[in-house]
This record gives sequence, C-alpha cells and structure tokens, in this order.
Amino acid sequence: MVPNNDESKQQAQAEDRKVLKVDSTGLPLLPQPSTSPFDPLNYPTWLRYTILGEICMLAFLATLNVAIINPAVVPLSDEFGISHVTGTYQTTVAIGTGALGPLIFTPFANVYGRRPAYLLSILTGFASALGSAKAKSYGTLILARAINGFGPSAALGLGAGTVVDVFFLHERGKAMGLFTLMLTNGAHLAPIVGGYVARDLGWRWCFYVGAILNGVMFLVCFFFMPETLFERPESEINTQNSAASGIEQEADDGEAKLSFIGEPFQPPIISAKTYLNRLWIVDLERPPSRRLYINDFVIKPFSMLKYPSVAFPALFYAITYGFASIEPALTLATLFTEIYHFDTVRNGLANGISLLVGASLGEMCSSPVTDAMMQRARRKALKQGVSAAAEIRLHGIWTGAIAVPAGLLM
Repeated sequence: MVPNNDESKQQAQAEDRKVLKVDSTGLPLLPQPSTSPFDPLNYPTWLRYTILGEICMLAFLATLNVAIINPAVVPLSDEFGISHVTGTYQTTVAIGTGALGPLIFTPFANVYGRRPAYLLSILTGFASALGSAKAKSYGTLILARAINGFGPSAALGLGAGTVVDVFFLHERGKAMGLFTLMLTNGAHLAPIVGGYVARDLGWRWCFYVGAILNGVMFLVCFFFMPETLFERPESEINTQNSAASGIEQEADDGEAKLSFIGEPFQPPIISAKTYLNRLWIVDLERPPSRRLYINDFVIKPFSMLKYPSVAFPALFYAITYGFASIEPALTLATLFTEIYHFDTVRNGLANGISLLVGASLGEMCSSPVTDAMMQRARRKALKQGVSAAAEIRLHGIWTGAIAVPAGLLM
C-alpha cells in the first residue's frame, strides 16, 4: 500500500523535528542535558539536592561567622578596654572583606573548578575563626576577623553559579530561594546563638563555635561535594536554542506546531568511577582553553554593571540588605545595652528573631512565585516562537520594595 501525500508529509515533518528532553509539564528542559556523565545536570536528583544543601550551609556559615559575635560586643570591648563603638569595627571589617572574597574566588572557580574554591574557603574560615577566638589583642582580632570575613565568602559568589550548574531553568527559583534563605538568615540566627554562647561560655566561644562548624562542613564537602563546573560542547548550542524557542509556524494552516518531539528526562545512575573523578581536588575535565587572566579578578566582574538588569538588582539588594539587616546588627547591641540594659541573650533575641521570621517568610513566598512567573512567561514565549527573558524574575522584587521601607519607618 502506497502512503498518500498527507501521510508522507507528516512523516517527513516528524523526522525533521528534534528530540528534546522535557519537564513534567511538557516544556523543553533548559539547558538540555548532554550525554556526558560529567554533566551535573545528569547527576541523580538526590545528589543535586545534596549539593544544594551543602552550598546553603556554606552560605549560612559565611554570614554566621561574621555576625555571631554581635550580641557580645559589650563584653568583648570591656575585655580589650575599648569603647563599644570601636568594638563593632571587627564586624565591619569582616563584612568589608567578605565583599572582596567573591571577586577572588569566583574567577578562580570558573577556571579550576568550584570544588577547590569551596574547600579552600572552608579551611580559611576554620583557621581564621580559631585565630579570632585566641586573639590576645584587639589588633590581632581585627586581622583575624578580616581573614574570617574573606575566607568563607566564596559561597556568597559561587552559590548562585552552582545552582545554575546543577538545576534546570524551571527549578532555579526554588533552589535560589532556599539558598538565599540560608544566606540571609545566617546573620539573623547568629546573634540568637551567639547571645546564649557568650552568656554561658564567654565571647571567645562565639568564634570557637564558628571554627567547629567550619571543620564539620569541610569533612562533609570533602566526601559529598563533587565538581559541578562543566563546559558544554559547542555542538549543543543549536539544541539549546531549539529548546528555548521550540515552535515553528506551519505555512499551510497558520497554526503553531511544536518543532520538537518531547522525551521525559530520567537522569542516569552515576557510576563510582564518575563520582570519584568529580571528587578530585581540581577539575580533571578542564579543557586547555580555560585559563585564568588578571583582568578576570576586577575588570570582568565590574564590567557587568553596564547591564541595567545586573546593576539595578545589585544596587537594590545592597541598599535593602544594608539598612534592613547590617545596620541593626551593628547598632542594636550597643544601643539596647545602654538604653534597656539588655544582656547578651536579650540583645541576640532582639537582633535576630524579627529579621529571621521576616526573611524566612519572604524567601518561602518568593521562590514559588518567581518559578510560576517564569513558567508562565515560557509558555507565552513558546507560542510566539521566542525565548523568555530571564529578567522576568525581577518583577518579584516589588513586594520588597514596598515592605522594607514600610518596616523601617515603623
């Protein structure tokens, strides 16, 4: 039996359509996973979420290391014979050097791998926290705190990149929400913990606690954090573009037809050989073309500020986080001790509880909302044969733009 023209045409169109991996809703996965076993998108789901939990804890520790001493500024200042305002400078220095850390660790990690950068960062945090606890003079404490702010800050810059490494586009809102929740609340939970520790064991034990936690995380990450940096082959670029705008317009009937055949994605089982390869200290799969240049440390990061979609969120976050979190952390302990005669525990509770509750509610609400916004934008874009802009997620900031100033005025 000879097939008619319509059947032949449909068969030819089906052959021309690409086979793309799709999510549970039928939308193409972005990016498309490669066939390489070293592709982190091919890691088992349990391993991807284990990595997420680890980077969340590292971001949590980065801010906890800085803020855990805040409720104990008064006894710290009394021991060194300095004013209470001067006693807050050690936290200010740690915050300042923490801002420099990502400028150093991120270019290094983009060439040699995320894993060595994380491990070096954790070790630096452990050693500097121990040095802060044993400081015999305020000058020594300032130096140790400068390193303590710089060292653990790798997660602040690399965390978002690691989320992009191991999660598909439609999953990143939820993953980034959890990461940001832990990053933000490290500084909010720290004074609560630090208040009780300082009261019962003394202010030096605030730093010992940080050293212990960094030591534990080093062991966890050494055995359970594989490398996630992966360079996708150039041949896959067209596949990624097809997944982003996977519709074409049929000329005969004017109806939009999918230009791909959807295939549900099932991550393969990771072998012991692959896992051990990705646990090496450096990235064994690094191509020779991936090199580190001096302008990667300063010029390239700041050149991103020419894009409004980068500069505006960065400025918004800096102002919001500075006034809503950092400013109370540096002033409440001194003010409440003088005005209300609070001890370290009450200072920690006053500093931490309100910010902890507010930040947690905000992050838990924002992640599903931004994921839903992106999925809606992708469906609309697919009907038009284009890709959805990543900046769609920025519309989620308007709630905070209203709530933060209102809270500060109240």
